[in-house]
Amino acid sequence: MYDVIIYATLATIVCVIFYSVLGKNVGMGPDNPFDPKDAVETKPKAAANGLGVIDGGLSKDETGLGAIARFDPAFSPAQFMNGAKAAYSMVLEAFANGDREVLGELLNDEVYAVYDAAIREREAKNQKQVTDLGRLRKTSILNASLNGSEARIEVLYEAELTSALFDEGGNLLQGNPDILSAVSEVWEYERNMKSKDPTWKLASVAPSEGDDLAADPSPDTKPSDTKPSGTKRSDTKK
Repeated sequence: MYDVIIYATLATIVCVIFYSVLGKNVGMGPDNPFDPKDAVETKPKAAANGLGVIDGGLSKDETGLGAIARFDPAFSPAQFMNGAKAAYSMVLEAFANGDREVLGELLNDEVYAVYDAAIREREAKNQKQVTDLGRLRKTSILNASLNGSEARIEVLYEAELTSALFDEGGNLLQGNPDILSAVSEVWEYERNMKSKDPTWKLASVAPSEGDDLAADPSPDTKPSDTKPSGTKRSDTKK
């Protein structure tokens, strides 16, 4: 008798457990039919990167980011901007430290020649430059284009940094390591989209308000008339 009661109790528990799992709507039912197209067509999510992109992460501009992304579906504006932010600090640090190896990886030949010449001039005078990126306040894409397989993207950087130049005895020659300057610069990156190398190379640096700094943290490679309009500069102590 007791065995019957125990078996009945166990059976009841098992049924309750099965119902708790199978009775839930965990799959595609009549109210939520399965569409075979969904198995082969996946719609990318909108890129939440503040770049004015639409669903799919593509620009509305046929000659801009959209054209680049259509040429190379693997291109992502959000990933590009993450790389551009990292490149900004890396280039500033490498130039200040005279790290030609890093600069060679991030700059194209023309820009590298300009930076290398500036480093050689410092080395000839036994000078040392110290640049401290306090804060990268804003980054945004100003322009993008595709010519054949050659892609170019202009990025506006707004940052707060210090830059100073010292002689071999540690005496301050230019700039001030204790004063933050608000600067804005336009850097242009280029890449052959057919290349297996995913690196976007820095192709030019336009003059900006940052040029008011006595110790230039990033040498310019474009004429002064390319300075972006509406930029401001102000100095504040750290």
